Amino acid sequence: MRTIEDYRLIRRIKAGDPEAWEDLVNKYYNQIFSFCVRRCLGNRTVAADLTQDIFLKVIENIENYKFNGKFFNYLFTITVNVCNNYYNKKKLTPYELDEEVINVGSEIIVANLITQENKNQIQLALNALPAIQREALILKYYHDFKVKTIAKITKTSVPTSQSRIYQGLRKLKELLDREEFKND
Repeated sequence: MRTIEDYRLIRRIKAGDPEAWEDLVNKYYNQIFSFCVRRCLGNRTVAADLTQDIFLKVIENIENYKFNGKFFNYLFTITVNVCNNYYNKKKLTPYELDEEVINVGSEIIVANLITQENKNQIQLALNALPAIQREALILKYYHDFKVKTIAKITKTSVPTSQSRIYQGLRKLKELLDREEFKND
């Protein structure tokens, strides 16, 4: 259903319908912003800037978009690339996360891994992971992408994506088992 709606929206955009742009942004803004917030270690200002950059890239490239896959995957490929480019240019420092950042997205992540840890501790541990593992975990558990799709978005092989998820979960568990992450 999402694919058909996206197809119609993009056809309207290509036909010059300005309201279609607004519909597209409204449809996907929160998901893209949520990914960027997590990817930027909770820095909402940088995440907002990156989200704008992402939608500008979509605007610049929409005429070249071909309907040979899900638009959502195409959008997340741009999102991952913009975030990675930002990280390659600048070194970010971790920010103290507020409760609103933690509540964005799915509560499923790592619930089976360590159920006694609260969301803040999980997010702080997630922030401590290497960027490629954090990115893979965010795509998998916060945005419910399949490993094959994650591989396509991140331009890696399926085994590499699986490894990043596995290693990320293993490191996340190790971090959460440390004394500074345990509840008192």
